[in-house]
Amino acid sequence: MYNSALWKALSAVLLCVLLIQLFSIRSWTEFPERIFQNPPPSSTESTPAADNKVPETELEVETSPEPKVESWSYEWERDRNNHGLTKEQCDIAFPELYNEIDRAVEYWKDRKITPQSIDLVDGNDGGVRVLIHDQQLRIINTRGLFRKDFRHRIIAVLQQLLRALTAAESANEPIPDVEMTIIVDDKPVLDPAKSSPLWAFTRAYADPKHDDLWLTPDFHFWANPPENEGFRQMQERARKHDGPLNRKIPKLAWRGVSWTNPEIRKPLLNVTDGKKWADVVEMNWDVPQDILPMDAFCKYRYVVNTEGRSWSARMTHLLNCDSLLFVHDVEWIAHYYHLLDTDMNCVRVERDFADLEEKIQYFSNHTQEAQIIANTAKITFRERYTTPAATACYWRKLLRSWATVSFTPATKVVMKGKNKQKVERPRGVSFEEFIVHDNTQDYPYKVEQHP
Repeated sequence: MYNSALWKALSAVLLCVLLIQLFSIRSWTEFPERIFQNPPPSSTESTPAADNKVPETELEVETSPEPKVESWSYEWERDRNNHGLTKEQCDIAFPELYNEIDRAVEYWKDRKITPQSIDLVDGNDGGVRVLIHDQQLRIINTRGLFRKDFRHRIIAVLQQLLRALTAAESANEPIPDVEMTIIVDDKPVLDPAKSSPLWAFTRAYADPKHDDLWLTPDFHFWANPPENEGFRQMQERARKHDGPLNRKIPKLAWRGVSWTNPEIRKPLLNVTDGKKWADVVEMNWDVPQDILPMDAFCKYRYVVNTEGRSWSARMTHLLNCDSLLFVHDVEWIAHYYHLLDTDMNCVRVERDFADLEEKIQYFSNHTQEAQIIANTAKITFRERYTTPAATACYWRKLLRSWATVSFTPATKVVMKGKNKQKVERPRGVSFEEFIVHDNTQDYPYKVEQHP
């Protein structure tokens, strides 16, 4: 009897405790929902009830922690010109950009790269050999500075490298010491008798020898005066002509010279001759009305890319437009060409343009389909993969990847000083000194001989 009464008493106590706990759990789990509906007064306000209880904001933190949110995502309007994205942000923003880098690393991982293998061979009229040491850019030698076009290209490439170094340093992600040679001519020339791990703007993808090459963004991604301003400004100017295709000039626009690639360009001129749907002109630099500024192409409904001596940097600028881009089968590729997807972000035509008029008529009658392709191209390229941010990320990835399969460069050179004593000095010349130099003669500069 006694035990039965005691057990009943204990059961009653336990039941009370359980009810209290259930009530407490229910109250605490419902509390955050009320917080979102009725935010607490600011810290400057005070009410009698608030003064005598735990602040609701503390209860919210303790009972309902914030869900884990993705730390960062790419927003093109905010990030397109940000050169200082971290490695993690670069990978999030541009996951499909690095195809050419990955290909080159895979190709070279079981091959040997030496200081001798990056020498410029005869036939390359423009190029620069660069050393990066302790986050500093140094020029080892140049070729072609006497030519204005090569001088512009070399300086544009060096400026892109400097920007990448500065961005990496600001992100506390330093670039390892590396040395490489960059060809700035349209066509890279390789020694058929030896490996040639040179850097270039383009490669002939069907030529096995060109598997040696590492592709870089070309000089247009910095600037190409006097025809074009800085690339960021060019994208801004192109954006001013944005609009639906049905409000653009209903023609195909092209300007160029035929002598750089008559096999491609002559057929285009012939197919479009006298056509109402074409504004195609063989350009003469001495005739001002023949010249069409790059951003003016964006006024047209259709634009077309044609290869020149090799790849054509024209496509990079045409992709700044929101027009419908026609692309013939290419023999030369740039670092982002793997992202071209026919009938998704561009329209394929034959190399002789035999089907061009048929394609023009089709998309003139299927404007919605044309608009989807043009919109996809704009989102893929101008808003992401050809932005200044993407270019900076590509350069930094390229430098780090090269370091994994290349040699460790020498950073000092021993020279004879006064009294024939040996003096150790840094190799090459600093970028800062190089850029303020006359730059009409190649480095190492020749010492003038005085009588």
